[in-house]
Amino acid sequence: MILLLAGPAFIALCSGLMLGRVEPFATFFYHFAWYGLIFTFDQLIRRRQGRSLIATCGPGFLALLFWSAAAWYFFELVNLRLQNWYYVFVADNPLLSFLGTAVAFATVFPGIFWIDHYLALRGVAAQRRGRPLRFTAAGLRNLQIGGLVCLVLPLIWPTYFFPLVWLALVLITAPANCRRGIDDLLLQFERGEYGPFLRLLLAGLIAGFFWESLNFWARAKWIYTVPFFDEFKLFEMPLAGFLGFPPFAVECAVLYRALVWRGLAPAFGAYTAQKPQPSAPALKGVLFLLAALGGGLTHYYMERQTTTSVTPRLEALEALAPGVRSLLEMHQVRYLTDLEGWQGKDLWRQLEDELAPQQLAELRRASRLYLHQGIGAEYGNLLLRAGISSVEELGQLPAEAVLEKLDAIPHRRLPTLAQVRVWVRRAPDERNPF
Repeated sequence: MILLLAGPAFIALCSGLMLGRVEPFATFFYHFAWYGLIFTFDQLIRRRQGRSLIATCGPGFLALLFWSAAAWYFFELVNLRLQNWYYVFVADNPLLSFLGTAVAFATVFPGIFWIDHYLALRGVAAQRRGRPLRFTAAGLRNLQIGGLVCLVLPLIWPTYFFPLVWLALVLITAPANCRRGIDDLLLQFERGEYGPFLRLLLAGLIAGFFWESLNFWARAKWIYTVPFFDEFKLFEMPLAGFLGFPPFAVECAVLYRALVWRGLAPAFGAYTAQKPQPSAPALKGVLFLLAALGGGLTHYYMERQTTTSVTPRLEALEALAPGVRSLLEMHQVRYLTDLEGWQGKDLWRQLEDELAPQQLAELRRASRLYLHQGIGAEYGNLLLRAGISSVEELGQLPAEAVLEKLDAIPHRRLPTLAQVRVWVRRAPDERNPF
């Protein structure tokens, strides 16, 4: 019972520290909460079947986390073209940023599979049967061609075909699994067993809800800019976007069965089919190395395109007068985010006594601008040079006008129009955190 309660207690503790904007819980809240959630489901599973999935995987659990991160880096690679989401306020240390990103991506597989396994133990959709399907060799080949089409069309016309990405790998990988005799999606359909498929869809939806809710409260997080669906959101996700999580769960399950079959990831639960002859250790090593290099290369380009801001350091902020900057440094403020939360309230009370009213007002105004929707130092400085010095001014302009002003200023890179629309749309709802 102590272990069963440990996960929820840990999540509750991290949530309280996050709300107080205490580091590292504010920035890395998603990481702390998700691993607490995985541990919680692991203990629920142990309570029902007598052994946890982490214990079943043993040291191989690390391989599961590795392939989870590698799989998501594939979608990050595709997103360099789609530009459906971007990241704000990631750690400003490159090594910490990479480790934090990889550790976050590693939650994808266990997040889905642990929820799915627990639902199976509860008997969810266990008896769902239907008409058996038949897949011929030509039909399997056509499915894979369709999968390639679903992958290529979004890369050519991302604005209109981006949803197809979440079907591509299922259609490419599931027929290959079927040919190998792996008890996967298509063989289950041939037997008329639809319960595992329906349960995976539900597990994906549940995992998606947790992903988006935990991301929403974290300081370092992603923000969506999805064409046609960006107006109405739950957390940071457009409402229609939640429809993508169920097929994504199926996609992950199909990929993981292929990994287990080759002996690259640990077998557990519904994922047990392996090659009669294990893959050579040298081949496994090459595949691990290629996945690691691919993830590292993708991360390199993510930092230059998908990551739009890091935690804003004082020395990077052009809006701070030298005297104000020196005073903040005297109070051991390294990042503008140090002015938020429990610690920030005490600092603001001290600053009220130490700064002139105009200086204090300018600091509040500049802080709100830099911190608004993860704008950060680079784009915040660009806004200031363009004559936009407050969130209120930002909210009074059309996004197109803001981007036109920014484009007239010398810059290293510009935000996208979709990003600026997020800033402008949410400016009227901005609450003064100071």
